[in-house]
Amino acid sequence: MWFRNLCVYQLADAFALSSEQLESRLAGAAFQPVGPHDPETRGWVSPLSTGGELLAHVAGTQMMMCLQTEVRVLPAAVVKENVEQRAEEREAAMARPLGKRERTRLKEEVTMDLLPRAFTKRRKTYGYFDMENRWLVVDASSWKEAEIFTEDLRAALSSLPLRPLQTDSAPHQVMTEWLAHDRFPSDLEPGEEAVFEDPRSEGAEISCRRQDLRSNEIRAHIKAGKRVKRLAIAWDQRLEAVMDTDLSIKRLRFADLVQSESGDREAETPAERFDADFVMMTGELARFIPRLLAWFS
Repeated sequence: MWFRNLCVYQLADAFALSSEQLESRLAGAAFQPVGPHDPETRGWVSPLSTGGELLAHVAGTQMMMCLQTEVRVLPAAVVKENVEQRAEEREAAMARPLGKRERTRLKEEVTMDLLPRAFTKRRKTYGYFDMENRWLVVDASSWKEAEIFTEDLRAALSSLPLRPLQTDSAPHQVMTEWLAHDRFPSDLEPGEEAVFEDPRSEGAEISCRRQDLRSNEIRAHIKAGKRVKRLAIAWDQRLEAVMDTDLSIKRLRFADLVQSESGDREAETPAERFDADFVMMTGELARFIPRLLAWFS
């Protein structure tokens, strides 16, 4: 359950939502298995992997939700093979080649015929409301992925006034300054990975892995006009992550110390174990996210 990515939204001050209201609204958009001719379906399920009945898992002012997506996996090569086979049969019967529109309709026909026999794959996306700090935190590696979660949540709630976190200073400029002058916030250390981009050449990037980011070699990239796009960080000996200039957090890993503190709490059931991890994780993020904003204020 420990999040591996973060996309954080700020909730509007006027937005209010009780756990009872959230549970009721999610129930109206609960997950339904994909139909035989549906390529995909999405809906809300219990955040608990087993034995969960409630769609909103509540701990204090935090409320966890889980959006489940089920897709029918239909390989393009299988569709193409069946289209070609049927096209040959029809062309032979009509004694002429199929036109472009006929091939398009044939592909749609083949897809509809094959969908009921295609196997399905499920994935889950978690997110939680922190009503005290006015955040919605989504375990998504990109804002595009997070927007699917927020759009479905907005549809369930009818209204969801929020915006991605915003900062006073441009993150790419601040992170570049950190490396250029080796001046990091007191609770922050660079990791061993960074991505640099050249603003003068679209798409030009340099990736560094297992590198000393305080070295002269790294500073040479900055002197040459490169700027930081993505930076590995370690915060307060509590977590490690890769921070993007769009303020998304990837490859989040909580320190063993943090997870062991969660394990110190006795849990007799999976629900109690989930709750203990949830409380510990959200507590850490309630400290980390304000620091994230402060770095770029």
